[in-house]
Amino acid sequence: MTAVFQQAAIEAALAGLFPPGVAVAAVPVTADHSPPDPAEAPAVAAAVPARRAEFAAGRAAARRAMAALGHPPAAIPMGLDREPLWPAGLEGSIAHAAGVAVAAVRVGRPIGLDVEEDAPLEPDLWPVICDPDELARLPGEDRGRLVRQVFSAKEAAYKAQFPLTRSLFGFDMLVLRLEGGGFTARFRQDVGPLVAGHQMCGRIAWVQGLILTGVAV
Repeated sequence: MTAVFQQAAIEAALAGLFPPGVAVAAVPVTADHSPPDPAEAPAVAAAVPARRAEFAAGRAAARRAMAALGHPPAAIPMGLDREPLWPAGLEGSIAHAAGVAVAAVRVGRPIGLDVEEDAPLEPDLWPVICDPDELARLPGEDRGRLVRQVFSAKEAAYKAQFPLTRSLFGFDMLVLRLEGGGFTARFRQDVGPLVAGHQMCGRIAWVQGLILTGVAV
């Protein structure tokens, strides 16, 4: 977990990733959160305690965000592709890393959210995340940290597209370009209703040793 969990600072950074109408929440990953709702429990029935704590914290963050929209607490089961199944009318995204769980929820179109520790990725992972052209666009100085930003941005874009396409794909499907406090993710091929060349734009925030990325479709 970040040295001192500052909920207000993280939630303010989260809110800055999205347009008005998106509710956000952040909670620490601890053993203090309520056990999963019975409808959620199968998702972590065989999981180790650390995974159960992450799952419970993510659902707690999601319900906190739902409450900010005036929505009563509700189960968020896991789908066949491990995606959260939101109550009717809601779309959202959940992520956790570095001892923090975050969520974003809104009424309407999909959104994607990711959180990562703001630390360099090992060089042997760079070609998995980035193609040669993407790597060449990243400055040599602090490249490992920038590759992690690309990773996080691709994760957020993937989550945002999934409710529209129901498609699973790898990092190479998206061409990612970092642009200061934001990014664009371009599809290399047609994916469901999204044609080759379609772009998703997102934002990046840095707070308390975390990278936060978000995409609103």
